[in-house]
Amino acid sequence: MTTFPNFLDTVTTTVLGTKPLKENPRHRALLDAFTKVQNLEERLLTAITTPPEPGTGVSGLMEACTDLLIERLDAGYDLSMLLSADCCCAADVAAVERCRPCGLEQDEECCQEPAEPTANLLDACSSVFAELGHPHAVASADLVDALRHLPGTAGNHWRYSDLTQARLAELLAPHGMRTRDITLPDGRRRKSYLREALLTAMGVCTSC
Repeated sequence: MTTFPNFLDTVTTTVLGTKPLKENPRHRALLDAFTKVQNLEERLLTAITTPPEPGTGVSGLMEACTDLLIERLDAGYDLSMLLSADCCCAADVAAVERCRPCGLEQDEECCQEPAEPTANLLDACSSVFAELGHPHAVASADLVDALRHLPGTAGNHWRYSDLTQARLAELLAPHGMRTRDITLPDGRRRKSYLREALLTAMGVCTSC
């Protein structure tokens, strides 16, 4: 995806002698959410129309499509939240009320960059793993269900109670944590987070 300002926009401002425009984080979030929905729909269409690999059968195709469909629904929900939320940056807004999805009050700090969000999120994920007996992996859906019961903000203005699988993936990606297709002990094959990846993200030596 083309970022803003890109190369051509930078050349334009240089040639015209104008000042670079500052990107609005809320507008970027809307654009990123919309692009993510489009990409997931393309991947879902490709998965549905591509014949399954030999040996995987229809069940393998259905699992892949189901995981993509869940991601698409989560991304669509995030986009709907951004589109339906009242803008808290208008100059004429005087009332102080909750502004979703950021969850902050309508004041001068509402749309500023959030404070470091995920330091406590990693600890929260570690606690979930501990409560489950330190398994090799935890399904993304199960991890989200457990984290939703926590108070406070997980990151990017999202409260723990508002977490989705897509949002959790976005918060954990900068730490090198990404889901993998794992067959869990109960026989479910789900997109899951590995305990080793979590420990690495927390700076814990896994080879000691």
